[in-house]
Amino acid sequence: MSVDTNNTELKKGADLATIAEQRDDQRQQAEAEAAQEVLQRMQDTAAEDEKRRAHEEAEAKRKAEWEQKQRKKAEAEQAAWENAVAMGDDEVMIASMKRVGDDAERLTRRNMKQCVTEHIQTKCLSEPEFARQVMHPRKNMIRCFRYITRKAKEFAEQEMKDNDEKPIAGGYGCDVPDDMCYLWAEEYFMDMDAEEDKEKEEKFVPKPYPGKPAPRSNKKADKKKSAPLKEPPAEDHPNDSTQMNLFEVGA
Repeated sequence: MSVDTNNTELKKGADLATIAEQRDDQRQQAEAEAAQEVLQRMQDTAAEDEKRRAHEEAEAKRKAEWEQKQRKKAEAEQAAWENAVAMGDDEVMIASMKRVGDDAERLTRRNMKQCVTEHIQTKCLSEPEFARQVMHPRKNMIRCFRYITRKAKEFAEQEMKDNDEKPIAGGYGCDVPDDMCYLWAEEYFMDMDAEEDKEKEEKFVPKPYPGKPAPRSNKKADKKKSAPLKEPPAEDHPNDSTQMNLFEVGA
């Protein structure tokens, strides 16, 4: 029986050594995986920083190009205005008449277009300073007629209020004297703060950095980690008194 006991002890020792070796392998594997995860996170962070830096550089370049475009636009407008101011009287009268005529070709209301256009051209021929105003880069006949339309609407509204009349179908209507339209046309070209000349202020709109994309869900089933090995249950060895009793029985 002592030989069997020794074999059992040896087997148990071998099993424990195997378990210890397997646990050591698992620990080393876990440490290697943890180190790999840390390295991957560092690489991801570096890649994200590089993407952000590239985005910021691209935005800075786009903003610089936008600002340069705005400067060129303002410089071109200023140069055109300075050129008009520097023109001689005869030159500016001819240029303003041509400009008014070119603008009028884009309009569709023939009667009004022709009458007002001829009035402005005639005034350009007689007043060089007015002709220079017509040559301002922001001034044109299309905006002039918008100015006249706005003034005519205000005039009609006031006329109906003064006469205690109510709008018909939500609108106002009345006859506007021709001389009033001519006066408004002249006012438009002399008014450097006309509402019709105000353009929507352009602003640079930065594009926000999209940030790191959300991680995709891994559809593949994760490999199941091997369950830790359990120690074999300890065998019940007969105590010394039991062995003695067996020997005694055998005797």
